[in-house]
Amino acid sequence: MVDEFDKRILNIIKDDSAMPLKDIGNAIGLFSPSAVSKRIKDMKKSGIIKKEVAILDYERLGFDFMTIILIKTKYSKNYASSIGDKLKQLPNVIAIYFVLGDIDFIVFNINKDRSDFLKVMEALTEMEEIDRSDSRVVAYAIKDIDFGAIKIK
Repeated sequence: MVDEFDKRILNIIKDDSAMPLKDIGNAIGLFSPSAVSKRIKDMKKSGIIKKEVAILDYERLGFDFMTIILIKTKYSKNYASSIGDKLKQLPNVIAIYFVLGDIDFIVFNINKDRSDFLKVMEALTEMEEIDRSDSRVVAYAIKDIDFGAIKIK
C-alpha cells in the first residue's frame, strides 16, 4: 500500500524520473535520499512502477504518419488475447486497446510514411480472425497520451 510520501514521490517521478533523490526528498519533506531510494525500489518491486522510459519525439525521428485502426473481429474462445498477441506483432504499434462496443480493438500505429502503413494493412488482411478494419490518419495531435496529467491522490 502506498502512503502519502509514496504518492508525492510518484507525482514527481511520473514527470521526471531522472530527478536526483536528494531533490525529490527535499520536495516532499523526506530528507534522506536513501529513504527515497528505498521507497522507489519497493514500488518497483510491487509493480506500482512498471519501468522507466525515455519519451521520444517520433516526428523528429521521421515517424510522422500516425494512424488509428479500428478492428472488428470474429468471435471465438479467448479471441481477445489470441488476436491481441497477433496485433502486438505488427510493426510500429504503440498501443492496443481491447474495447467493448461495435469494434473490438483500437490500434495506434506510427510509421515513416504511407508505404510503411500499407505493409501493416497487408498484415491485417492476412489475419483471418479479423472481420473488418477501419483506419484513420491523424492530422496532428491536440494532446498526446500524457500520464503525467494524472494526479496521484
